[in-house]
Amino acid sequence: MPWSTEPILEPPTRTLDAWMAVEVPFDGPDKPWTLHLVGWRVEGGRGQVSSPVEALDPCRRLARTRSGRIYELRHGPGLNGDAFATWCTWKGRHGIEAERDACDQVAALLS
Repeated sequence: MPWSTEPILEPPTRTLDAWMAVEVPFDGPDKPWTLHLVGWRVEGGRGQVSSPVEALDPCRRLARTRSGRIYELRHGPGLNGDAFATWCTWKGRHGIEAERDACDQVAALLS
């Protein structure tokens, strides 16, 4: 697991509903897989894919990504058509062919 659980003190900059957590070989096949959040971004009303997650704060339901953004995860995992289409486009743009569902793992931490 290349990401950690720790307190995140910064306020969220993005809020995701109907989110998924997915691991992919973003940094290359010989590097640890990275965790990404995919969901319906409340601000702006559109699909969103995060950069690699570096830390999760289960108590506050927050995630800090490599880019420095702080995501708040509303409710439990879900599926949104626009977010899924954004995910498919993102995977194609980054040449990602393999993925692992990490929703249950992340949701268990947030319970």
